[in-house]
Amino acid sequence: MKWHTQSLSLVTDDGMLHGEFLLPKAEGPFPGAVLCHGLGSDHRTMRPCAQRLTRHGIATLTFDFRGHGRSGGTLNGNVEGDVLAAMDFLRHHPKVDAKRLALVGHSMGAMAVIRAASQLRGLRALVSLSSPSEMGGRAERFLSSLYHEAAQIGSFIFEHPRHGPIPGLGKIAGMASVLWMRLRGYRLRINWMKSIEFWGGQGLYPAVEKLGAFPKLFVHCKGDRLSPYEGAVELYRRAGAPKELFLSEGGFHTSPLLPGKLRKRWIDWLVSALKDGEQRGK
Repeated sequence: MKWHTQSLSLVTDDGMLHGEFLLPKAEGPFPGAVLCHGLGSDHRTMRPCAQRLTRHGIATLTFDFRGHGRSGGTLNGNVEGDVLAAMDFLRHHPKVDAKRLALVGHSMGAMAVIRAASQLRGLRALVSLSSPSEMGGRAERFLSSLYHEAAQIGSFIFEHPRHGPIPGLGKIAGMASVLWMRLRGYRLRINWMKSIEFWGGQGLYPAVEKLGAFPKLFVHCKGDRLSPYEGAVELYRRAGAPKELFLSEGGFHTSPLLPGKLRKRWIDWLVSALKDGEQRGK
C-alpha cells in the first residue's frame, strides 16, 4: 500500500518536536502507531519499521525526542511527555481510528512508551523493543563518573558527539558510537543530572505494573550487552495479561529494528493486534 508523507511539529512543554507522519493512500480511518527511537539517534532509525507498518494499512508517526535530531529542547528525563504529545496528534487526526492505537519503542523509546502507556486509556497494543528495566544503584555510580567531565565543560548539559561518546558504553563501543553518530548526523543534547535522577530508583517497574488490559509484547535478544535480557523478562513478569515475550537467541541491542525474522515477527504481531480490532469493530 502506498502512503503520503508529512513532516510536522509537535508542541511540548520543552519546545517543538520534529516528526514524520505516514498515512496510507486509502479511505480510512486507519489504525495508528507511534514509533519511538532510542537514545542518541532520531526518528530515521524507526522509519523502515514505520514504512512496513504503513504498507499494512497502519498510519504511523515517528519523531525526534527532545534534544535529538531536529527537535528543540534538552533531554531531561521527561521522555513520556514527548510520547503523549505524539499520541495526542494521532488521536485527533480525522483519518486515524482513535480506538485502535499502538505504541512501539526501542531502548530509551521503549522506556518512554511504557511510562506513557501507564497514563493512557484505550490503548490497543504496546511493543517494547530492547528495553532497559531499571538502574537502581547504578544511577549513582553513573553520575559519579560524570563529575570530572562536567567540571571540564562547566555543565551537566552535554552535546554528543561533540562532547565525546555517551557515557557508560566502554572505550571501544564509545568510539564506535561517536563515529556512527557523526556518519548518520545524529545529535543529542542532554542534561545528564536530571536524566539519571529521573531514570533511577525502581525504573519501569511501577509503570509496567499499571499498564491496562491490552496486548503487550516484549522483544529482546539474549546477546544484548547494553540491556541484559533478564530485565525484559522481569518487565514481562510484572506486566498484566494479555502479554507475550519474544526472546531471541544471540542478536544484539538493535537487532529488533533490522531486517530479519525478529523484526518481521513483532511487526506481524502488531498488525494482527490492530487488525483484529478492526474485524471486531465490523
